[in-house]
Order: sequence, then structure tokens, then C-alpha cells
Amino acid sequence: MSKTFRLLGILLVFLNFGFSTLAWASLDNTDSRHPQRQYRRFLLPNQMKVLLISDPVLQRGAASMTVGTGSIHDPSEFQGLAHFLEHMLFLGTEKYPDPGSYQKFVSIHDGFSNAFTAEERTNYHFEIAPNHLEEALDRFSEFFVSPLFNPELVQREMKAVDSEHSKNLSNDFRRIFQVKREVYDPGHPALHFATGNLETLSMVTREVLLDFYRKHYSSNRMTLAVAGPQDLDTLQDWVVGRFNRVENQNLKAIKLPEKFLSQKDQFRLMRIKTVKDSRSLTLIFPLPATQKYYRSRPLNMLGFLVGHEGKGSLLSLLKEEGLASGLSAGGGDSTSSYTSFNINIQLTPKGLKRYTKVIERTFQYLRLLREKSLPRYVYEEVRRMAEIDYRFAEKTGGTRLVNMFSLLMQIYPLRSVESTPFLISEYRP
Repeated sequence: MSKTFRLLGILLVFLNFGFSTLAWASLDNTDSRHPQRQYRRFLLPNQMKVLLISDPVLQRGAASMTVGTGSIHDPSEFQGLAHFLEHMLFLGTEKYPDPGSYQKFVSIHDGFSNAFTAEERTNYHFEIAPNHLEEALDRFSEFFVSPLFNPELVQREMKAVDSEHSKNLSNDFRRIFQVKREVYDPGHPALHFATGNLETLSMVTREVLLDFYRKHYSSNRMTLAVAGPQDLDTLQDWVVGRFNRVENQNLKAIKLPEKFLSQKDQFRLMRIKTVKDSRSLTLIFPLPATQKYYRSRPLNMLGFLVGHEGKGSLLSLLKEEGLASGLSAGGGDSTSSYTSFNINIQLTPKGLKRYTKVIERTFQYLRLLREKSLPRYVYEEVRRMAEIDYRFAEKTGGTRLVNMFSLLMQIYPLRSVESTPFLISEYRP
């Protein structure tokens, strides 16, 4: 079988393109697209952001907690610690010490639970039969109030993390993700090995876990979304007393270096052998953080222009020359300190051999875009498309719904989090 390679180009190019139990009175509104669905947003006295979603047609209760810390905050001597701690939170609390009681409770009541660790975020979520939502919330809240970090279970769970890492070795996305980081600045925390294994975690003790938990888990870094068929007042009653017990350490945001490539790595070309048959070229342009420009969404605008498939587009030219069969463009890595704009091109066999010509054509097209400011009609088209997508979006529920909102609340204003992330309201040519 012939060898296949994925070409990954990394380029350092900056493109110029009123309740007494609440900290402030709750804000309620009805979803204009789904009149039965109601939202309530509020800030607990411990500064935790909360969004409640009431919808009588929901057949599942669900909750999602996102904590503003992740693998990028791992100590260099314990890489994978944030992910390992995520595993340990499932293994017992002071109120519910049995290490399997939480997952057993959720499972026997027709539900499931899970978690994941990203660079700056760690997310925990579950869904369950709605008449058991209150008790599930009680058990769930204890993760963030009184976790045990039972030392007798540390070694067992360490092996589970190592097994997860072994499974990921044949995952092309994971392989590319890690190889890409080999060219990062050696001193940048984004270089950390996010998953962890026995080698990186072997010296982790209960004290190490507690130290990380105390330094990074604080209610002012947490965003909670809860959904169910119950009314808003009932959901609020279930949430406030339980989650206001989470300690607020008033932790400040951790500012990371914007530049994660060293000066000598302004341009790097990496050839990556994939497990699955694949021919693609990915150009990655590191950029400063763009999260504060959420009203104009510049990467969406640029992605629309580069990803256009009609006459005169980059893809149409590459197809005419027999070099590519598909193209997508848009935001890639995104943190509070840096982001990237990615162009992914599906190559033909000819395009794989002549990948330098594909790169040349791409830069010619980018230079063409830079010569002119963003046309108003392009902004209006992208804005209208975003509005249509929002208006006619599929109605979701369960963990898909609450995960989306608990993650969005980490970035966008709580007062309008159900709409702002999806709409464009500012023209910035």
C-alpha cells in the first residue's frame, strides 16, 4: 500500500484584516424561535455564572459545568495533570464517598455523564431522566465543593489515563495535534502534553492534585448551564443553595504569551504520515486573540472569502489546475491570548506532488484579498447568513444544549449569551 502524507504548513503571519440569593437580579426571556423555551441568567454571590433553560417538551434533564482551566495550566513537571484531575473528580466526594456512586446513579436513571479537558477549559456534564435531575445536581455540585481525591484510587485512575493515551495513538487528529506542537516555543505552555500518561503522571500524589485544584478551581471561573422541563423557579431553587457553596477564591485570569512560535520558526513545513488514507495541505496562520471582536467576527469574514467555491475563487482555480478537490477555511486554535486562521485543502494525487504550487496559489489569493478592504456587501451577506442559521437552527436539548452554553458563557456576555455568539452586528472593514 502506498504511503500517504498530510502536509501541514505552520506560518507566523499576522493578517491585518431580583433575588436576595443572587449577586444581581436574574434576567429572564423567552426564545423567540421556540416560544415554550425560557431562559434565566444570573450571577451567584460567589460569582459563578448560571444559565437556566426551562422547556416543557424536554425529555431529559441536563447540566454542564465549565471551569476556566485546562491543560495549558499544567505544571511542566506534571503534564496531563488537569486531565487527570478531571478523572479523579468522578471518584467520590465527602457527601458521596463511594467512587462509583455518581455514575451508577446517573446510569440507573436512564442517563450518562462525561467530561473533557481542553487547553483553557475543563467541562463536566450529564443528562438524566428529568424526575431525578434534582438529586443528580446535588451529587454533581459536590465535585466542586468537597472532592476526596482518594489516594487509594490515584494509581488505578493513572492507568486509565495512560490507557486513554494509548488509544489516541492511532487517532490522526490527536497525532497531528501533538506533532504540530513540536515546533512551538519550548517555553510556551501550549507545548504541554495534554492527555498525560504513566511517565508524566507517575509522581502525582493527592497533595499535588489538591494543590492544582485550589489554585485553579474557583467559582468565579465557573459557568453552569442547567436544562429541564421544570419551571425556572424550580430549577433556580435546586441550583442556588447547592452551587453557591462552591468556594470563590477570586482567581484572576492567567495571561499567556501571544506568540507561541519562536522567531526562527516563522515558516515550518511538516510532513505527517497519517493512519488513514489522506491527502491534505493545512496552512495555519497564528494570530493574536480575536475573542473580543465577537461582534464583527473577523475570522468568519475571512473564512467566507477564502472558502468561497464559486467562479473566481481559490478553490475553482485549484480545481481547474487539477490540484485540489475541496477547501475549507476558518478559525482554528482559539484561546484568550492567541488564535489561528486555518486553510485546509484536500489535494488530488497531482496536488500532493505539486503542493508548492498549491501554497503559491493560496498566497496569491491572500495578497489579492489584502489589496482591498472588506466590501460592505460581503459583510451583509455573511451577517444575513448568520442570522438565518440562528433563526432556523435545529432545536436541541440534553448535554448538547447545556454544553454549548456553559462553554459560551466563558467567553461571551452572560446577559445575551443565547444569541450574541451566533450573530454579527458590527462592520469592521
